Amino acid sequence: MQQHKETLEKGLFFQIGTEKLIELSLATFGLYGLVWSYQNWVQLKRQDPTIKPLLRTLLAIVYQLDLYQRVHKQSQADRESARWSPIRVYILFVIFNLIPTWLLVTGHPWGFLVIMLTLLPNLLVNQAINRIHDKRIHFYAQNTELDGLDWGVLIAGIVIWLTILVMAIS
Repeated sequence: MQQHKETLEKGLFFQIGTEKLIELSLATFGLYGLVWSYQNWVQLKRQDPTIKPLLRTLLAIVYQLDLYQRVHKQSQADRESARWSPIRVYILFVIFNLIPTWLLVTGHPWGFLVIMLTLLPNLLVNQAINRIHDKRIHFYAQNTELDGLDWGVLIAGIVIWLTILVMAIS
């Protein structure tokens, strides 16, 4: 999951292809969203040293709106059409975090699956990031290919998904 040198130098945010984000999020039951948020904060820390990426990731329910607003603002500055509102996307993010938390607290097993819904707001924002970077970063540096670690995560995720499926059927 190491970023290309050009991406680190020219990218304003964490660059990852849409398909790759979806695949890794589904394979990790939505936990890759934390990696995605953390990597965005790491990239933003290069511009603002006061940012603490780990803290902002752990408190994503508080700081995710700031991330969404930064992406939206940059999208508008680059004259890219972000057809989403940061506050509305953030509200979805909060709802998609609260529902699974409530399900897990009440002992409902679907909470583990419902947490994957957080992919949806992050996906909208990631698509805006990709449009921002289309003019700044060459295609070969846009983090669309799967590396060894990514394949390992995907294979482990498929095994876990298949195990759950077999257990549910039997």
